[in-house]
Amino acid sequence: MHPAPGSRDEPDDTAGTAPVTAQRGDGAELRAQLERVAAYEAGLRRTPLNRLLQRLGPTRPFIAVYRRLGPRIDPWLVRRTGGRIATRVYGFPALLLVTTGARSGQRRTSPLLYVRDGDDFVVVGTNFGTEHHPAWTTNLLHDPEAEIVVGDQTLAVTAELVDPAGFERLWPRFRAVYGGYETYRRRLTSRTPRMFRLRPTLRPS
Repeated sequence: MHPAPGSRDEPDDTAGTAPVTAQRGDGAELRAQLERVAAYEAGLRRTPLNRLLQRLGPTRPFIAVYRRLGPRIDPWLVRRTGGRIATRVYGFPALLLVTTGARSGQRRTSPLLYVRDGDDFVVVGTNFGTEHHPAWTTNLLHDPEAEIVVGDQTLAVTAELVDPAGFERLWPRFRAVYGGYETYRRRLTSRTPRMFRLRPTLRPS
C-alpha cells in the first residue's frame, strides 16, 4: 500500500455484491470496535518494506506505477487479509475509505493512510503533490456520510473538513507517518490539500 493514493476514485471492488454494512447497535459496540482498531494499530511496526517505501514513495517513477496499480490492488489485499498486509508488511496505518461518487452516485473505494486524533480518523488528499484535489475529497464534500475499513473492522463515519488551524496542528503527524507528505506539499503551488476528520458514528437501523 503506497502512502498517498492517486486522484482517481476507483469502483468499489465489491460491486455486484451486498454493500458493506454500516455500523449498527449501541455505543458499547462502537467502543468495542474502536478497541479492536487500537489492537490492530498496536501491531504496526516499521518494516524493511516500509523503509523502502519511505525512500521511493515520493519519486515520480514510483508514483506513475502506483497510480495505475495500487488503487486496485490495495483494497483487494486489505479485504482479503483483514488488514494484516498493512500491519505486518507495509507498516503503515492504512484504511479503506468508501464514499459515494459525487457525479456517479456509485460507491468508490480509496486506500489511504491516516492518523488518529482521539477516536477520530484523519486523512489528507495530497494527490502525490499534483494540482488537482483527489476525487474522494470531492465525494466527501458532496456527501460526508461514508464508511471506513480498518483492519477487519468496518465503521460508519461522518466527514468534516479540517480548518486551517487544525490542518497545521495535525500535519506534523502525517509527516511522522510518512515523510513523503512534505515532498508532496512542497510540489503544490496553487492549492492546499484537503484534510478531513472522519468521526465514527452510529447509524439508525
